[in-house]
Amino acid sequence: MKSITWRCLALFAVLALTFTGEKAVAQSWGQFRGESGSGISTSKNLPTQWSNDAVAWSVDLPGQGNSSPAVNTDALYVTSQTKDLGLYVLAFSRADGTALWKENVGSGKLAAKGPANLYAHRHNAATPSPIANDKNVWAFFGSGLLVCLDAKTGKQRWEVDMVQQYGAYDITFGMGSTPRLVGDKLIVSCMTKGASYVVALNANTGELVWKHDRRFPAKDDGPDAYSTPTLINVAGKQQLVVTGCDHINAYDPESGDQIWYSSGLQIASPYGRVIASPVADSGVVVGVSANPGGGGLGHVMAWKLGAKGNVRENSALWIHKKSTPDSSSPVAIGGLLFTLADNGVATCLDIKTGEVKWVKRLTTGTSYASLVAGGGNIYAIGINGTAVVFKADATGTVVATNKLEGQFYSTPALVDGAIYLRAYERLVAIEK
Repeated sequence: MKSITWRCLALFAVLALTFTGEKAVAQSWGQFRGESGSGISTSKNLPTQWSNDAVAWSVDLPGQGNSSPAVNTDALYVTSQTKDLGLYVLAFSRADGTALWKENVGSGKLAAKGPANLYAHRHNAATPSPIANDKNVWAFFGSGLLVCLDAKTGKQRWEVDMVQQYGAYDITFGMGSTPRLVGDKLIVSCMTKGASYVVALNANTGELVWKHDRRFPAKDDGPDAYSTPTLINVAGKQQLVVTGCDHINAYDPESGDQIWYSSGLQIASPYGRVIASPVADSGVVVGVSANPGGGGLGHVMAWKLGAKGNVRENSALWIHKKSTPDSSSPVAIGGLLFTLADNGVATCLDIKTGEVKWVKRLTTGTSYASLVAGGGNIYAIGINGTAVVFKADATGTVVATNKLEGQFYSTPALVDGAIYLRAYERLVAIEK
């Protein structure tokens, strides 16, 4: 009888793990486009259909911003800027959206030299996304303020003024890059006509670990970049890939040493620059440069991974120049690359050859949010709240089209069977 009881208990435990699936191991989406920046969620049971009347919860946000949500085990975090230029970090319960804490960490405005009418409606000092784990939250603002807060209480642990410490920004539309947390290092990329570098700080103290000045040949708006570093694995070792200043390159995140670099992202336009982040799959890395006002004729370029030094001649694979993204970062999965131009035209290419598998105009309308993937699908969302879910394969079959109220420039977070969407002044959770 005893053995039968223990067998039953063991079977129950196995069944519990089986049927709870991904919930058995808590997931997080603690950084922009996930922990590595790939934009790919391990969540298998994500919603594909929703509407204004079918959301788990929705909360209004003070001020405005387009930072994407950072999600840890219990909470999610966003940043915001109020009309009086106050800079805030906000925490909400994942369960029901209850406000956990709100911290005013400073004030300041975006240092941007471009015409305000071209960016003020979608970009302010709260564009960079926060980073979170179960202990800390790190928030970086376009003013140069970088803070670390206690994830549970919001109490500030440390603060660094990146402009005062490492030099003033000279960038047309203002700093918009998000840092990347790699182990115990917080890595910040800064690419402007003024200060230009990649720096690693001790994530627990804010102290400098390493700094690599980053200055490649580029002219006009070319030195400006708004991209976020991506962490990739090459032959079992991590590489931090950065795009901007008409170039792509990789660093050893531990030492800051440059591993390889390449030109090729320059645009024949005074307004060419990089916003989208790099992605990698199947031994290939892809960089994107934008050509605003150029009819979507920027560059999507691929390189074979594994070489060192200047890889322009020996590792460059292909260049695609039609219906290319402006600010939307691609997704690379299963040997395929998926891109979304700002006019809603999606393209699927073979990542090794650049062969076009399909091109479709989605009903998202104008779109700046980056693509994300999970459960075999790609998620694309337009400014007007129209989200198109399509298959992450060579067919690109549309699974569902959804609509929410609000303006959506921010990239969704996909975690634990839920989708967290940030509108300009609202946070929305979608669950099955």
